Amino acid sequence: MNKQVLYHSAWAIVAVTSFVVGSQSSADKSDSTAGSKEANSGVSIRSVSNANDSELERNSSSGRRRTVRTRGGSDTENSGPLSEADITELGKEFKTAKGPIARRLIFGEMLKALTPENAKQMRENIAHLSQDSPEFREFHYAWGSLAGKVAIDNGAETPKRDMASSLAGWAATDPAAAMEYFSSLSENAKNGGNYMKWGAVFGLADADPNLASEFAAERHANGDKEAGKMIHIAANAVLRSGDPKEAAAWAQNIPEGTLQNQAYQRLGSDFAKKDPAEAVQWASQLPDGEGKDHAIGSTFHTWAGRSPEQAAEAISDIPADQRDSARYGYATRVVHDNPAMGVEWAAAISDPQDRNNALVDTGRVYMRKDREGATQWLQNSGLSTEDQARIIGKKE
Repeated sequence: MNKQVLYHSAWAIVAVTSFVVGSQSSADKSDSTAGSKEANSGVSIRSVSNANDSELERNSSSGRRRTVRTRGGSDTENSGPLSEADITELGKEFKTAKGPIARRLIFGEMLKALTPENAKQMRENIAHLSQDSPEFREFHYAWGSLAGKVAIDNGAETPKRDMASSLAGWAATDPAAAMEYFSSLSENAKNGGNYMKWGAVFGLADADPNLASEFAAERHANGDKEAGKMIHIAANAVLRSGDPKEAAAWAQNIPEGTLQNQAYQRLGSDFAKKDPAEAVQWASQLPDGEGKDHAIGSTFHTWAGRSPEQAAEAISDIPADQRDSARYGYATRVVHDNPAMGVEWAAAISDPQDRNNALVDTGRVYMRKDREGATQWLQNSGLSTEDQARIIGKKE
């Protein structure tokens, strides 16, 4: 078992967060397929869910009372698509809103009034925003969920990076159609600066985390080195429910190997942040295999960051066949605060290969934090010349 991939990035998730669809969410599952694309249906976005779902009314600056279509499509005063004048007025209110709450309420009104027919004009109200702003991404996510390819095609004609967010919204509401479109793209288009593959995986994760993990597995099989980050995105979607059994079942459906190991790492780490003792119990009950070992390691890695004393005591209470994984996770975390203790815990691992890997991982941290102390330790570590070179950073 090779645990060297563990703990180096402290679960850093997706360096491509220049795309991340902030607080996006798919529309309610009951609205997701063809019904979500009807001209007057509304869009529910988590970040604006505090707005009244039955009716959102505002008194416009002109004194006219404007009532927009509700998510369920019920008729209210002046219901139906907004006029061009109303859309223009809404944009002025959005640009001049005072404070984040007023801004989000007006933005929520824009999303509720969004239709495939008015989307292009409505976009003018947010065109001034940074392409990385939450509202910019969420607007295109909503447009994509309503209009699919039409929204993406519009993005191809604009200078900003909005196509991926539109694809995310489409994938969340109609995964099959969105993936058929994605498959038709060139490899350069899938992987290039428009971040289309990230739009695909974020949307699939909103639709069904299993679809997202299947997408990641396919990308991994085709040599995509960022597939592991995609698994983290799917795991985040699974973790929204907070159900450990559901999370375990999801991870077990991922093919054994690197991606499954990373999924278990992510789950174990997240559960340990909430209740490390329960997280250890959850990990201990997983089916035997590398995935279980990684889950145990990540729970103790996280626990060691919260309370190293309690985590150390807990290691002695778990079954003997799980202690190496626990020690590995513990050592690679505690070494950042106490380098000498970290290498001591790494040396206690019984499996020779795992012990060597753990000593190299912790030794590198020791060398960065206390070169003199690490050099003295290294002389008596029993590590091979090759492993010592890996710690020091010399090439053989």
